[in-house]
Amino acid sequence: MKDNPSPIPLSPAEQTLMDLIWRLQPVNVSDLLVAVNDGRAEPIIRNTLQTQLKRLEAKGWLTREEGDSAFVYKSAVAEKPGRGKILAELKQRLFGGSGVTMVRCLMEDGGLSPNEVRELNRWIEDFGKGGNR
Repeated sequence: MKDNPSPIPLSPAEQTLMDLIWRLQPVNVSDLLVAVNDGRAEPIIRNTLQTQLKRLEAKGWLTREEGDSAFVYKSAVAEKPGRGKILAELKQRLFGGSGVTMVRCLMEDGGLSPNEVRELNRWIEDFGKGGNR
């Protein structure tokens, strides 16, 4: 797996698919289709999934290898830098690049639980002391 410094941004559906791939990899289409459709009222079909996988591969997010009986997919971008890229794009697009505005929105709209706020405060304190960098 490489850390592609600037993969092409993802659509919401592609992001959901990458979340599954990061969790399940290496994964074949059949197993991924089961995971994608788990809990969905309207399941997607195999061809739709394969089209999404081809797009992710073309964007530089996935690699495809021949397995024993089917292609196996793995992320081409490690999860932490991949999520960082996605978050940076979201922060820029929705909050004008401001991390403070983004966190304020989460706090004011109830997006953070009291436990998460306490954890965030501890992290900010540690970060200010030179930790977690």
